Amino acid sequence: MQGELAEAPSVHNQKGCLGWVTVPTKEETVLQVTENAAAALESIRQMEGIPESHGTRLTGGPQPTGDIAVRLEFVESPVETDQVTKQGETEVYVDPEVAEPLAEAVMDVQNSEEGLAFVFRPQAPQQ
Repeated sequence: MQGELAEAPSVHNQKGCLGWVTVPTKEETVLQVTENAAAALESIRQMEGIPESHGTRLTGGPQPTGDIAVRLEFVESPVETDQVTKQGETEVYVDPEVAEPLAEAVMDVQNSEEGLAFVFRPQAPQQ
């Protein structure tokens, strides 16, 4: 996750002393989820009778129009290659196919004619 530090492994140097090696971590930008989007996902999960242990997985891919189609589904656990993001207790697993295009986005909800709709907006620049 963004801002986490990798655990530094201990190493044995030539003099027999134990030391620590600093392992640089790659700053990764990942999809952010608003509190409102997390609440909407939790509400849907509960209404559908899906266990609390399940997370939301985002899959999809590019469309001929240049847009990205995103599918939401509830799953027990992420696929090994998924990026995992969290808002409160709500986990969202992002398939690698859509992870890069959504890396600098915020998942939110808005009212539409059909009810609540999930939307993806650009993240605010970090200071």
